Amino acid sequence: MAINGNYVLRETTANLTRNITLTVASVLTVFVSLAILGSTVLVRQGAQNATRQFEGGVEFIVYVDADITPSELAAVKASLEDNPGVLRAPYVDAEATYKEFRRLFKGQETMLENVRKGDLPTSFRVEPKDKSVESVQELVAYYQKRPNVYYVSAATEVIREMKAITTFFNNGLSVFAVFLLVASALLILNTIRTAMFARRREIEVMKLVGATNWFIRIPFMLEGLIQGLIGGVLAVGFVFLAKGWLDDLLNRSKGLNLLQNFSIESSDVTLACLVVVGVAITLSVVSSALATRRFLDV
Repeated sequence: MAINGNYVLRETTANLTRNITLTVASVLTVFVSLAILGSTVLVRQGAQNATRQFEGGVEFIVYVDADITPSELAAVKASLEDNPGVLRAPYVDAEATYKEFRRLFKGQETMLENVRKGDLPTSFRVEPKDKSVESVQELVAYYQKRPNVYYVSAATEVIREMKAITTFFNNGLSVFAVFLLVASALLILNTIRTAMFARRREIEVMKLVGATNWFIRIPFMLEGLIQGLIGGVLAVGFVFLAKGWLDDLLNRSKGLNLLQNFSIESSDVTLACLVVVGVAITLSVVSSALATRRFLDV
């Protein structure tokens, strides 16, 4: 039996409105679970951005005073180059620092407007010969006391702090999101099951006149897909809201801390949205397929 588009649209709409309470419950549960999932992705990406400075073997960063003179800068550089425990310590000048700052805080207009190139401390990215925690901590403590050094940031400190944040979100919220996703799947399945049960006599008649199982399934599967997509679209909107809340929080920060560059880039938001939409489609399709396969014989 050929599938008619008008028939599919009419039956899908009827199924969604017939069980309006279950439909709304399914959509809201999908929305909440996917919103948590999207937020988890954003936090994970932000933590990765915060530790991006420590790539390529860099174990700690020596930030020098923003108003340091050329001779003072040369003295700090010589101290690093002559230190037997330092393998290399390339200098990141004001131009490179400002470029990195604009990349990290892209989209945070208040922050970008209020910070000038001269406000940012330049730095040396230091790779020690011995990367053990004890050796790095000794070097950090030594250079922290050196003149004209604004701050020394160690990878172990930053990564430990970022790991604490991501562990909380990735373990705690992910478990919560999984439970909600299971509840969403069960709600979608139960919604379709209820719709099929309410129309059991029509389904029996349709099968008697030669309707195939797929002809009967498609409107119910579309019902589940629409529920999942609506919840996914709402969750995508929440992801953008979460990005805005984070930007606002950073913009209202009283101090600029380049040592903990927790930031969310546009590509991170795109990734979170793709994950949310992908999970929404997968969740609804799988739930719908299971429901129609299991409950077709009503």
